[in-house]
Formats: sequence, structure tokens, C-alpha cells
Amino acid sequence: MPSIRSAYAVSRIFGRTALAFTALYFAAGGADAQTAAKPLATPGFSLSVFAAGSGGLMSAPDSLAVLDGHVWVGYANNGAPDGSNGAMSVIVEYAQDGSVVKSYQVVGHNDGLKVNPYTREIWAMQNEDASPNLVIINPATGQASKPYSFGKTLHGGGYDDIVFKDGQTYFSASNPTLNAGGKNTGPAIVRVVHLDANTYTIDVTPVMRGTLDASNIPFGTVATLNLTDPDSMTLTPSGDVLLDDQGDGQLVLLRSSGDEPRVQYLPLLGNVQVDDTVFATARRGYLLVSDTAANIVYKISANVWQRDAAFSASTGVAATSSTPAVPAYVGQLDLRSGALLPLVTNLASPHGMVFVPADDPQ
Repeated sequence: MPSIRSAYAVSRIFGRTALAFTALYFAAGGADAQTAAKPLATPGFSLSVFAAGSGGLMSAPDSLAVLDGHVWVGYANNGAPDGSNGAMSVIVEYAQDGSVVKSYQVVGHNDGLKVNPYTREIWAMQNEDASPNLVIINPATGQASKPYSFGKTLHGGGYDDIVFKDGQTYFSASNPTLNAGGKNTGPAIVRVVHLDANTYTIDVTPVMRGTLDASNIPFGTVATLNLTDPDSMTLTPSGDVLLDDQGDGQLVLLRSSGDEPRVQYLPLLGNVQVDDTVFATARRGYLLVSDTAANIVYKISANVWQRDAAFSASTGVAATSSTPAVPAYVGQLDLRSGALLPLVTNLASPHGMVFVPADDPQ
């Protein structure tokens, strides 16, 4: 965690938000921070419960999606990430008041959940570590497809998150098998080249390698990245693909056009690791975050949001011999510096996030 001096330096970049972060850090960290403490919202934001798992087949909420004001939550339950224990996940459709509209059971451990904007269907990806499958839900008919299967993956793991862009579909290639030198020689992102609705199979092709050169966003220097933990993925407001290389504490930006380098990376300050990153798509609305271990989906509200601002769910920072632990939190992300400054702290294990826009005439 930053010292007082470095926290002050970050505050010069972020202003009042950074000062609020500094206050939260020292309020939580005079002794070891207690993750069991009640979640705490930064002034200007409020926190409430949107939905809570009921246990059994509705526990461990993770990925979130929103379509026509309805919120979709993937409950992974006790499923193994490689699908080995045959557990079932449940995808639940909620109205905005938190009432259940409909639920769907899928085989495996759900981790990716996205709206296909071209078909207005919900794509649910299971088993991010190995033996992945995909289920497609049609909200208009209330029907879910049979699981689509993949051939042997080129990276040795499963698939995690999904992005739709320019009529194409991309998956993050998670849990790669590293070579003897610890390198990811497989793809980090793949693209769908064929989806067969008769055989329920999907063919993919590599788009971005797991080992590649990229430009450092804050400094412009070029380094060779080794992406050992491709995880969540999203589309930025400018249409670029943003990949979370979670275990390596960095985000990777795959640009589609422009004068910038095609691949850039953002090291996250303070050894922070994050899961989902989302963007505020309107000035009015709210953020939802699934606190998986707490079995709760929280609603983060504010009077107004900065349009296109980025927000990430952080696992927090472990204690060292000289610094206290920082509990898991949701923060606003500066895509120029890699600083992640909390909106809500003292969470158990925040993972999935989504921004739900309200009517925003401006």
C-alpha cells in the first residue's frame, strides 16, 4: 500500500476522491484491516442490497449483465472451475426492484455472462479453468440452449469472459498452461469463427498471444508481457478491448484503430489485482457488484456519475511485515496512472460488476 507521501502524490492526480481514499485507508489500517467489518461507502456514494443468494442453488453470485432494465446474475454455487464435480450454476433474471423474473440452470461453473447486442440474447460461459461450455438464453422466449462445446483449447485452460465487437465475438482464454519457462505460449484472446446450432459446437481462432510486446500506458516504454492469468474482459467507450490479466496485476488494452500502439498495458498501482472493470454509460444510474463470498449483490448509488468513468472490483492488498492489509473494495480506476481509489471498501470478495443506466436526457 502507498506511503503517506505516495498517497498525497496520487491525491494531486485525483483530487477529493484520492483524499477520501487516504482517509479510508488509515481509518481501516491502523491495525490489521478487518474484512469482516461492515462495508463502508465513500462520502457521495451510498450502498444497499440489490439481491441476496438464498443458499443451495443460489449462492456465490459472480458475473452480472443488464438488458432492458432487467439484471442477470450468475450464481456459481459450489461448482468446480473446471467442471469436474458436475455442479449446476443458476442464471437468474431480476427486475430492477430485485424481484426474480425467471431462473435457468446450466451445467458447470458459470463465470462469464454478457448480453449479445446483435441478437439480444444472454451468453453464459461455464468452466473457466478447463472443459468450457456456453449456453445461450433467449429472454424473449424464456428458452436456454443446450450447452455448446469447444474442441481442445490451444492454451490448455478454459474460457472466461465475452466481448461482442463489430459483429464478432471474443473470449478471454483463462487458466493457460505455462511452458517449462513459465511462459504463456497460447492465446490470451480468441475469436469465434463458427458457431454450429445443429451440433452445438464452437470453433475459435487466436486473436492476441499470451506473450507479446506492449506499450506501457503511463510511460510509453515497450515491454514483453507474459499474460499468465487472462480473466475478465470488457469493451471500452472508444471500442477497444480491455483484458484483465488478474494475477499479474495489470490491464491490457487491445486497440482497434487510431495512432496509438495496438497493444498497451496498465500496471495497477500498489500491487492491486482486479476482477471486473465497467464504465459508467450515463450520468444517472447505479453500479451493481457481486460480493461472492458474502452471497450478496450490492447496489452503489450516486446523484450523478462521470460518463465513461471506469470502475473496478479489487481483491484488496494483503498485509506485509510493515503495512496492514487493505480489504477488498470497488474503486474508480484512472486509466492513465493505474490508481484504483475506493468507492466502497470492507467487502468480502467483489467480482462481477455492471452499470445500470437510468433515463439520461443529456
